[in-house]
Amino acid sequence: GAYFWRQEVRADELRDRIRAQHAERVAPTLEELEATRIDLEAKALGAKSGAANRLVDTEVRLSALHDKEMIYLRVRAPELASEAGLRAAIRSAQEDAIGSCLGLELTALSALSDVPEVLTAKWLARVDDTNDMQRLSVREEQLTRAIERELPALTERVPADYFLLLVVQGKSRLRDPVDVFLWDLAQDKLVLRSRTDNRGRLIAVRSQIGPKVDSVKAAGDPIVTADCSIAAHIKAQLGEPTMDLATPD
Repeated sequence: GAYFWRQEVRADELRDRIRAQHAERVAPTLEELEATRIDLEAKALGAKSGAANRLVDTEVRLSALHDKEMIYLRVRAPELASEAGLRAAIRSAQEDAIGSCLGLELTALSALSDVPEVLTAKWLARVDDTNDMQRLSVREEQLTRAIERELPALTERVPADYFLLLVVQGKSRLRDPVDVFLWDLAQDKLVLRSRTDNRGRLIAVRSQIGPKVDSVKAAGDPIVTADCSIAAHIKAQLGEPTMDLATPD
């Protein structure tokens, strides 16, 4: 009996150590990610009325956004009808060329929920499943390794500086108007609300900063062309000069 009692005491001590490490190192980041996700989902749901009322605040310049943490989501308007619809859209969001065309690094909103299992509260709860010291030691090592290797990438996502939301008012951004919303999250302020109707024409924009889209690929891909056209609209709204404006005949 005494052996098992000592074993249980040692297991409890190790469990407490694992919990303390999670509480100190991991939990604050998870809480901030969750709070940010909830806030941005609420902002997206609030944007379902669209951007019929234009609002442009030119205090924010594109050049000021290059070193900021920007969260991004593109949805179709019907997906904003309910929380469930929005979450499904976030989970199934496909990559696009908006970030490349803007010359900005955008973090998908889904990344706020993309937490390695070993850092989750669900994983932590499983330390109660065993008194086996060897298993608990392995779990402590797993957590320590994840904190070193996986946590830094999560910590970089918060606090987020801006949230860029594109709402496609129809089925396709190739044909339908796209509403653009940009929030300054530090001020909790909507700094851009605008509508672009690109009709698939390419607007080339002069930009010296950030990653470039391969112009050959852009020329041959109507979706990339549409994305760069939407991006050109956003750049113009944020005070970046546009050139080579191709207007439809």
